[in-house]
Amino acid sequence: MNSLSPIIVLIVINLLFVIVPLFTNDVGVTAEPKVYEYKFHLSKIELAPDGFKKLVSAVNGQYPGPPIQVCKGDRVIVHVENCLGEPTSMHWHGIFQYNTPWYDGVVGQTQHVIPDKCTFTYDFKVDHQSGSYWYHSHHRGQYMDGVLGPLIVYDDDDFDKKTYGYDEDMIVLITDWYHDHSANLFKWYMSPESKGAEPVPDNALINGKNNYNCDWAPKGSECVCDSELAKFVFKKDCKYRMRIINTSGLSSFTFSIDDHDMKVIEVEGAKTKPYKIKQLSLSVAQRYSVIVDANQPCSNYWMRIKFQKSYHHHKLAMDNKAIISYEGASHEYPTSSPCTDKVEKYLEFYLKPLVPCVPPKCDKLLVFDVEFKKDSKGITRSYVNGSSYIADEEYPTLKKVYDGVHEFSRCENIYQLHKKGEVIDVVFINKDYREHPFHLHGHSFWILGWGKDDGKFESWYKKLNTFDPIQRDTSTLPEYGWIWLRFTADNPGIWGCHCHIEWHLGAGLLVQFLELPKDLKEMEAPKSWWDLFPK
Repeated sequence: MNSLSPIIVLIVINLLFVIVPLFTNDVGVTAEPKVYEYKFHLSKIELAPDGFKKLVSAVNGQYPGPPIQVCKGDRVIVHVENCLGEPTSMHWHGIFQYNTPWYDGVVGQTQHVIPDKCTFTYDFKVDHQSGSYWYHSHHRGQYMDGVLGPLIVYDDDDFDKKTYGYDEDMIVLITDWYHDHSANLFKWYMSPESKGAEPVPDNALINGKNNYNCDWAPKGSECVCDSELAKFVFKKDCKYRMRIINTSGLSSFTFSIDDHDMKVIEVEGAKTKPYKIKQLSLSVAQRYSVIVDANQPCSNYWMRIKFQKSYHHHKLAMDNKAIISYEGASHEYPTSSPCTDKVEKYLEFYLKPLVPCVPPKCDKLLVFDVEFKKDSKGITRSYVNGSSYIADEEYPTLKKVYDGVHEFSRCENIYQLHKKGEVIDVVFINKDYREHPFHLHGHSFWILGWGKDDGKFESWYKKLNTFDPIQRDTSTLPEYGWIWLRFTADNPGIWGCHCHIEWHLGAGLLVQFLELPKDLKEMEAPKSWWDLFPK
């Protein structure tokens, strides 16, 4: 009997592991909360998103993984079956995990790994949240190999559509892309040979697609030129909400659509007053919703993502494209020209919340110096206040709390927050020449200010916006600069705050907030969570 072809196998996988909502009402118009149940089969398969064939860590046989689309207040159940041949986990980026901190999915902090050939079920509610999120592995740099996808939470009763006046939703995942496996790249990066220089991507993708110059491919590799580009179809005079999610491991991008303006209406779950732009800057893990009006002549136009950093002496296309095609337009490639307007790099400081909210006054100030330097082995590591984070994968922080541990090693970078409702100000001061997008788990934060590090700390305080700042969960620390963040300690759990550049995270650029440990210890983790630990 002949074996099944790879194409048939992929079809079978997708049929077996299709998203299965337990209730069939349309997502986007909510009456009562629903339960949505998903099966995610993680496996390695050969794919060629840009024409270059490589082994991809796929979700349900595809890259990017299938979207999770639910409404505020819904319950989400995801059965993650690990067939990757290596340990994994799954993090729900931007979801607060109120009352379910053990499902945040961070190896070494909130859970043990999911071993190969094992299934673990995540079960959480998306209370008090709506917006654009994503899911990804949180085990070493694994998501750069493909374990990721969008997670969209719609508001009640189409509130956003009624408020902002758009017709349809579109998801736009942008990312850098490596042709080598992340484990190989990490091995090189965490060696004296790299001298702290991050591995350079080979390409960029939009919704998992791009083409690649196969003349640049190593000898012996499989590569097809002129691979398919992502395509978005516009209906004339419709308004589109484009949810743009940067799922990169390293790269910031500038996003634009030729001849089309955009209006920002959401940043990482926070609704904003509409703000008109022509180009949008996105650091790693950042998300924005923009409204694009299909008001141009019926034709084809380039959507562009441009690397913000130049990589000299590397074969990399800086300007990467997808196609916006109006209904009825020809099948020819666009001939439109790029926008030349200035990019507003730190856009969050110009955005205003749709409903103004004055943040509470600070109760506690934490100041973190960020730097990179060589350790005793000549390996460049990242440090926060002189300490480089090292994950304890076999004994995660949450289990230590349940075991009654009160003293932690310095390299765990744990800061305890004991008072419920305490307002925490966090100031990161960057001694490094690179930007660092910092993401906080379990919360969104108010971004009160930023600037260059001139050493005049007291003058920074006077510049803070404490009247109407925007909230988000990922903000960029400028090179040789500072950012000032504020959040309320009201969510018991272990919440990482880290640079989302995967190389820097792997080198130790993370702190943990052990929030309300007394309340946390009284919360009962499910048996399935305990079962992940070796007996």
